Amino acid sequence: MASGIAYVVRGAKMKCDKGTDTKRINLPVSHGAYSNEKPIMNESDNIVGQNISSFGICSGGCPSSGGNEKRKKCQVKILKEWMNTKEDTLVEGEPALTTDSILICAYGGVIKFITDGQV
Repeated sequence: MASGIAYVVRGAKMKCDKGTDTKRINLPVSHGAYSNEKPIMNESDNIVGQNISSFGICSGGCPSSGGNEKRKKCQVKILKEWMNTKEDTLVEGEPALTTDSILICAYGGVIKFITDGQV
């Protein structure tokens, strides 16, 4: 992999550019592949409530903000699987996530990793 890019494992921190909080990605059951003794995440680990939780207060676009100036809790709604995955490294049959992987929320947010979770 290119310099500075790493596999993402359970517990990596991520941030939505529309939310106020960072969150850790969760993996209830390991896929069986590990990096530094931590389970590697794959492209299909994008389920709200299982892998991903709310990113705090939404700064725009979220339906809970009701179109007014009041800021409300983010309502994460994922459009599709993670993008920019490591296609040539399969984890339980799916491409591995890396620190370059991103996820798009239906409400305009872009979710990116800020750590790989390996340390």
